[in-house]
Amino acid sequence: MKSKQQNTGLEESLRSKYEKFNNCFEAAYKGKNYEERDEYRFVIESAKKLTEHDETNKPETNALIAYMLLKTSRLRAIINNIARVPDLKNQNRMLWDKSMIEDGLEYLNKSAGGSTVTEYHLRAGICACHSLAKDYESTDWKQIISLYDQYLGINHSIDIAIERAELISEIEGPRAAVNTLVGLDPKDSSTRSKAVSAHLGELYIKLNEYDHAIDHLSKSHELSDCTKEKTSYLNRIEFCKKRLQLSKKYEQVLSF
Repeated sequence: MKSKQQNTGLEESLRSKYEKFNNCFEAAYKGKNYEERDEYRFVIESAKKLTEHDETNKPETNALIAYMLLKTSRLRAIINNIARVPDLKNQNRMLWDKSMIEDGLEYLNKSAGGSTVTEYHLRAGICACHSLAKDYESTDWKQIISLYDQYLGINHSIDIAIERAELISEIEGPRAAVNTLVGLDPKDSSTRSKAVSAHLGELYIKLNEYDHAIDHLSKSHELSDCTKEKTSYLNRIEFCKKRLQLSKKYEQVLSF
């Protein structure tokens, strides 16, 4: 019983650190809260302290640390990007922290001793694939897709499914990504349905299928209860309508 309680306590601690790190990491590159911009460093250090004790020095602990380090290694490149977005395709990889990548890979190796693959292992594995690639084009996309497939096997989160679809869109094109999303069944949750519809809308925009995009964005607008979000959807819908009008005018010109 004590062992089970200890495991539960570690799981809760790791989950808390994982969520806090992600929030602090975003604050660090967006720079919205200056006082907390270095908070992610303290989260990493607190996770490292868990490895000092046998009862918390577990594979999943090392996997989480690996994920944090590998992700943080790209922070300077994100901050130096004018848009300040974690866009791997346009990052200056010369700004990636090589020593932090080495440390992250070392922790990832330490995490391989267990019999269970956790969310942290898969997150770290995805980061490692990017870290080991000399450039965006040479990234091992098949391995990353495989890791996402494993990820969905242990976590049926709609966010993970959407991340996977975005990756497929980048590799195989938006049509392939549409096919992965239309197969999802988000009927059990308006939040799931809103998210899927919003991403389908953006994919259809990339395909220049603005009528389908309007249908999906309108559904997301209807399901949203956030004013800012609703405005964003309306703006995208208006964009699609204008593109449709242009297409019709172009067709009329060609008909003469």
